[in-house]
Amino acid sequence: MRIFEHAALALATASVALAWDATQMGEKLRKELCAEQVLYCSNVCGGEGLTREAFCNPTTLGAKCACVNGAEAVIRRYQWPVFQRVCQAQHAECRLACDRGGIAAPSKAACFSSCDTNMACNADTAPDLKMMVDKYDDVTSSSPKPPPPPPPPPAKPAAEASAVAGASPAAGRAGTKSSAGADVKSGSAKKGPGPLPTATSAAASGAAAGIWAVVAAAVAIGGSSGLV
Repeated sequence: MRIFEHAALALATASVALAWDATQMGEKLRKELCAEQVLYCSNVCGGEGLTREAFCNPTTLGAKCACVNGAEAVIRRYQWPVFQRVCQAQHAECRLACDRGGIAAPSKAACFSSCDTNMACNADTAPDLKMMVDKYDDVTSSSPKPPPPPPPPPAKPAAEASAVAGASPAAGRAGTKSSAGADVKSGSAKKGPGPLPTATSAAASGAAAGIWAVVAAAVAIGGSSGLV
């Protein structure tokens, strides 16, 4: 049981750390912190003349320090000013989450302990917050998080959905009829007059009518005489 409890607390600690970003620190403080970071780098290198590259992005708090003599290599990641400030902010946020989470007293103590262990800001076991970057716009653990996606549209009530589904065929037929009517009225679907009847076709029609008249008469006679 203790193993699962500690695993859950560690996961909660990591979630709090990932949720924190630089926008939770005022812009003035971020600029002051970046100035402190660049000055610290220059001092590590031994002066501006021995500093190959030093920058700090006040938006992401990502920083870089490169010395001509390679002196930056002896600095632990937790010693950089930007790391210290971000780690301390995340550690404080973690402990606040323990307080605000409605956790019982025994578990709250374990929660605080988990924050202190997983967010140790002054030791080699300090988490890697990716604060030291190679390029100015590289992402860090404190980069502003993108906004969440918009919620999906609410589902239609079942009754309304059924009514719409039932009305669809009728609506489709009505649309077809109105469309056809519109075509007829507009003249786009009108057909030209058919060919005028010729003497031959009139004669053929008359002959056919005569044949059917004879057949009908024969059937009538046969029926009356009992031959059929």
